Amino acid sequence: MTDRFLAALFGCTFVAASAAQSLPESPPRAPIGIESGVERLDAALRDSVLVRDDARARFIAAQFARTDPEAHVRDLAAAFAREPREMLYLASLASACMERTLPVRPECATTDYLSQWSFRDGDNAVPWLLLAERARRRNDLATMAAHVNKAAQQPRYDEYWSHMLAAYWKELEPLARPGERGTAAMLARLYAGSKPVAMDSPILAVCAAGRMAADEALRVSCGGVGKMMAQRGSSFLARVLGAGLTERSMSASVRGPVARDADPLLRQLQVRCGDLDAQVSRGLES
Repeated sequence: MTDRFLAALFGCTFVAASAAQSLPESPPRAPIGIESGVERLDAALRDSVLVRDDARARFIAAQFARTDPEAHVRDLAAAFAREPREMLYLASLASACMERTLPVRPECATTDYLSQWSFRDGDNAVPWLLLAERARRRNDLATMAAHVNKAAQQPRYDEYWSHMLAAYWKELEPLARPGERGTAAMLARLYAGSKPVAMDSPILAVCAAGRMAADEALRVSCGGVGKMMAQRGSSFLARVLGAGLTERSMSASVRGPVARDADPLLRQLQVRCGDLDAQVSRGLES
């Protein structure tokens, strides 16, 4: 299966529920005995990746080490060093190095992974928004605004969530026993959904309502970012965040009708995602 196919199949319901928190969540449809299957697969996955040194194993080990920032960044750097062409590893490492720590992690101090990401993935708005957030933290508002404007001009918004989902699935599928492929798919989705590759907080900070109200050019740029995300975001969550940003960048007279039009669409998408998720779960076990 391709990464995009995996994202469409396994990610839809989770992302819809996360993004549309005001909408009622569907009751879980857990098969009988799923808890034991989840526990077994989780233990098997940890046992597998923690004794290997290949790129994917080190990347997943980094996800299990989130409570240990040093180990988390160290494993991400190791994954990227072993497979530098995989954008998931570069994006994850760049995002991890955005987190404020004292002292700065050695891996983050020696290389500017975020600038490297923006150079290699220049038509992707995500690294430009992270660069804008970094400039904001340094109180360099002119550079911040320039990076937001740059992000608004890009044709893509890709957090590489589908790549993360695929990484988990490629590890879990071989570990699944007969009748457990649906459980493995669900577990891959839960793992991948526990932490996005790129933070959504930069958008909230850089395109805060107060900033947009005080800076017309920034308001226009943030609106452009929101529109691009809503139309071309690589996940449903990105599209909903983009729709919200677009709405916040509008005047009050326009904002109300936009919100009223968007709510039924979100509900329709949630229903469609739920139906697709159920079909895939049945198909995996057939």
